[in-house]
Amino acid sequence: MSEREGKMIVRADLPGLNKDDVKIECTDDGLTIQGERKREHEEESGGFRRSERSYGSFYRYIPLPEGANTEQAQANFENGVLEVSIPVPGMQKNRREIPVQSGTGEKKQVGSQSPSQQGRESKAG
Repeated sequence: MSEREGKMIVRADLPGLNKDDVKIECTDDGLTIQGERKREHEEESGGFRRSERSYGSFYRYIPLPEGANTEQAQANFENGVLEVSIPVPGMQKNRREIPVQSGTGEKKQVGSQSPSQQGRESKAG
């Protein structure tokens, strides 16, 4: 998922499938992508016939942000890549940077020692 030009973009790599193998539904709450992969392979050599089949279904539900304009949602399927774009007004306005802290919550300075480390060194010397 990404954001581009006021739209939420959902991309899914679906190699070996075509647009008829994929079903997309969009509600005010979320986007559903589902489908089934069917593969059959037959081979004949040396008087033997080998047949292999595999099937598998997939289902993904992606919650949509409030205010998503599902009526203008568009989907494109090309070369095994599905791309769904949904206009989301104000998506850029809600963005903020989150500061990253260490696991203990303490800020550490490079090259400084804690008081306990300093005390051990002075006693040993």
